[in-house]
Amino acid sequence: MDEKQLKYQFMTILSESHPGLTFDEYRDSCIFLLFYHYLCLKYGEELEENYKLHMMARMAIRGKLQMDSFLNFIENASHFLHVLCPDYQLTEFSFYKGLLEVETQEKQKSYARFIRKLIKKLDTWGTGEELLGLYPVCFESLMIEFSNMKKETGIPESILSLYETFTQEKKEERRIFHPEFRYGSLLRRLLSDCKEPFYCGYETCADYIELMRILCFMHEIPEDRYFFSGHREWIRQKRFLGKMDTVCVYKPEGVEPGTFLTAEEENTTVKNLLQVKTKGELPYLLSAFPLLCGDGEIMAVLPSSLLYREGRENQIRRYLVEEMNCLDTVILLPDFIFPSIGQQEVFLYLKKDRQEEDVMLFDCSALEDFGEDALEDIHRAWKDRKTVPGLCHRADRDEISGNGFNLNLPRYIKKTVGMEIVDIDTKRERIERINQELREIEGRLEMYRRDLELDALI
Repeated sequence: MDEKQLKYQFMTILSESHPGLTFDEYRDSCIFLLFYHYLCLKYGEELEENYKLHMMARMAIRGKLQMDSFLNFIENASHFLHVLCPDYQLTEFSFYKGLLEVETQEKQKSYARFIRKLIKKLDTWGTGEELLGLYPVCFESLMIEFSNMKKETGIPESILSLYETFTQEKKEERRIFHPEFRYGSLLRRLLSDCKEPFYCGYETCADYIELMRILCFMHEIPEDRYFFSGHREWIRQKRFLGKMDTVCVYKPEGVEPGTFLTAEEENTTVKNLLQVKTKGELPYLLSAFPLLCGDGEIMAVLPSSLLYREGRENQIRRYLVEEMNCLDTVILLPDFIFPSIGQQEVFLYLKKDRQEEDVMLFDCSALEDFGEDALEDIHRAWKDRKTVPGLCHRADRDEISGNGFNLNLPRYIKKTVGMEIVDIDTKRERIERINQELREIEGRLEMYRRDLELDALI
């Protein structure tokens, strides 16, 4: 089975019916069984015959694989695999622990039906070194698709590319911290071609930490090259202060007031600038600076209202521009990228100890396409530090100060008004994208309706 065929097989998992399971239960079932299959492939020669996948598949084909027999099989296999691979004990996975707590007969049957179906599918993929080598990339592709099925966990491809545009300077070693890394697609994208990457982040959902550990294991990233934890544990860490090359923030829906990335003792300046009612985004960014090394950088997607809110936030903008001289680039993102959030978002690029004393301001809100060509235009103008009428403006400190440190883009960039030439093909493509988004939303609604068993109530 070549890579194309295997990737197709992985992706068909998304279309498998899973009546009676919620999205998270369905996702966790897939992750657990795929990882078990991967371990069977990796340790196939050493794994005792009774614990290999085909033995479970044999029970599934005969219809004998029920919840009790599945749990018993995993419990026995877990000990044996743990001897071969001390990093993992299958009975410690949240999925397995969750199954132990399933009490209703109907839910147990739902799990058993889906597990039987998936195991029979995995057993047809075969064995061998080639399959083992293809597994990590295909597994990661499936995880990205899972993340895109829920708007709160997916990151649009254009935004992933935008972050990548601002990290084009290659380093032998790069240390990136990503708070609330979700499925980790941004971390993996920015570190995929780095010789010595260091993955670092915290999550409020323990399942995502488990998933990132699996991805790192599959990509043979050693344990001393990553650190994932909950937020409380992260705040207590001191060993990463002054060590991070990049902090990547992705919070298009905003930050809760009082949320910080480092402990209070590292945030004396932040506390001096704040009061209780201050919004969360700018203080959150300020609290990241103690993590940065000498030429460290922060990239963030946040609500655009942080550019012009008054009060304490105006003081923070002044501090960032005038005293720290760290605000390098502001990009107002196109309206169509986050249609469900109901507000405009902005991409910020901040750099510690930078030499420039200007700020590059981009207004991309009216763009109908934010693909490769648009990103190339942005990158060229940013590198040249030049004004492009209608797109961007190079603002010095005096100009920003003259505007009272209000960074609302219309103050700096005047949109040209004239006869618009309508590109019919582009409009058609835009309509098709909208229709595709509508189909995806309808698919998600149908999935949620099924998960919540709403049809049964009608």
